[in-house]
Amino acid sequence: MRPEWFTVGGTVASTLIMIVIWGGFLVLTSVGIGSMQEKLAKGFEETHRLYEELKRSRVTEEMKEKVEKTLYTTMDPVVAKLATEGKLRIEKREISIMFCDLTGFTTYSDQNPPDIVLDELNRFIGHVEPVIELFRGHIDKYMGDGVMVEFGAPVDYAQHALMAVIAALKMQQKMKEIGLPWKLRIGIATGYTIVGMMGVHRQAYSAIGDRVNVAKRLEEICEPEKIYVDEFTYKLVEPFAHIVKLRNMGYSRQSDKNLLEELVVLEATMAEEGESADFLFEMGKAHFGLHDASAAIACFERALILDPDSTEIRLAYADANLRKDEFEKFQLKGKLHKIAVYEVKGMKSRWDDHAIIPPAVSEKYRAIEASINLPFDLVLAVESLDGSVGRGHLVGMLSYVLADRLNLNEELKMIILQAGYMQDIGKEAIPHYILNRQASLTDHEIKFVEKYVLESVASLKRLGYTNEQFFEIVKHHRELWNGTGYPDGLKGEEIPIGARITAVAGDFSAMTSWRPYRGPWDVRLALNEIKKNTEKGYYDPQIVDLLFEILRFDTTPT
Repeated sequence: MRPEWFTVGGTVASTLIMIVIWGGFLVLTSVGIGSMQEKLAKGFEETHRLYEELKRSRVTEEMKEKVEKTLYTTMDPVVAKLATEGKLRIEKREISIMFCDLTGFTTYSDQNPPDIVLDELNRFIGHVEPVIELFRGHIDKYMGDGVMVEFGAPVDYAQHALMAVIAALKMQQKMKEIGLPWKLRIGIATGYTIVGMMGVHRQAYSAIGDRVNVAKRLEEICEPEKIYVDEFTYKLVEPFAHIVKLRNMGYSRQSDKNLLEELVVLEATMAEEGESADFLFEMGKAHFGLHDASAAIACFERALILDPDSTEIRLAYADANLRKDEFEKFQLKGKLHKIAVYEVKGMKSRWDDHAIIPPAVSEKYRAIEASINLPFDLVLAVESLDGSVGRGHLVGMLSYVLADRLNLNEELKMIILQAGYMQDIGKEAIPHYILNRQASLTDHEIKFVEKYVLESVASLKRLGYTNEQFFEIVKHHRELWNGTGYPDGLKGEEIPIGARITAVAGDFSAMTSWRPYRGPWDVRLALNEIKKNTEKGYYDPQIVDLLFEILRFDTTPT
């Protein structure tokens, strides 16, 4: 007997149709399952392949990290990074080269056990290395007790000569502080050299060329605790540093001392009685006797203007010109021609520049200046990126004076001083080629530059500062009185009083300082520009009035 479900409507045909339908369904299902299994198998194979690639990638990344870590311990991290990224190349580039060497080290090493010698030598290296790195120098090699350093390579910093000179001054300062049994001598030369990875099996980033040799020779003739530079370096750093041209003789002879005393008397007499051909002729002869031919020529030229018919002055003038190179240039080993040599004495202080700040003002606040406790070298390193050296010091001190004239309390005045000093520290985040751009910036670059105020705040927090009032002044020092500034577009008295003060002091400092695209403005021109900008609504008029009062009328200390 057939079951009821076997028939549909009681006919066999309908039942057969049902069987065919179910059979087709089962066939399609089996085909679908087979296809899914095939896809799953392919998916598994692909997943396995990707997993194997990931493992290889991880191994490669780990190997890369190990290689980079090894490179970082054996060479400059910047060079290591550029080398692993394939961005180093052999090229001809203008850079500054520094050689430094310890005097008396050979004798010391012969007389002491090797462990003591190496310990002291590493102590020296441990103190100078951070200074070199802070001012972006690349340590090329150690040569016993000497070091070769490049500035402007591998990264092509525009202010390489300035960085080299400041680093040299800081190294000499550090040597005096740590009290090692030796003294340091430093030579710096600037010019075009060939730089790049050199060597075949063992490679190192280095520089070769004439200026490298000059730097080494300058170090060799340099007196202990001094810094000698060539003329190319001198021309690049002269706006920032006190530098004297060396003559080919020391002030050791008694006759030299007598001539120096004679010059002092002549200058004092001429100051009282006025210039005359005779006084200038005698001064010229004294300078010539000291082998200072340039000064002698200048005196003889002024004397000839007053007495153009004097044969004696003409002969002396001709003789000084003929012997100028002999007196003022040095014959370096391996050099065909003599070169001029200069000694770096120190950095100029813009706060003590009487063409900018009246002497009575700078003297009145001398005690405040001496009490400042800030990371000066860190600020200086940032300022060296674009040649704005001394800007922070001037802005900080001038801001304090303005705050003092407003009768603000002492705590706030010191906060304003610190903010003015460090408000530009965030410029380190701006590419150095933008900071040194001589052409106009694009809108995109301007927006990028404007971010530095927030970066300054972030940098100060990383340095451990916590005062919110301090941060607010730094953050808002680019706001404008009319509300068109940045970053928040604050207007009028919405802007913190400290930020209004440092804004005026900062712009005055920028106008009167050397910039990569122009020379410093005269104070009168700067004040005139500030007056125009005040009329446009840039500054708090009360603070600008105080600035004019300080710089124009404050001539006596109180």
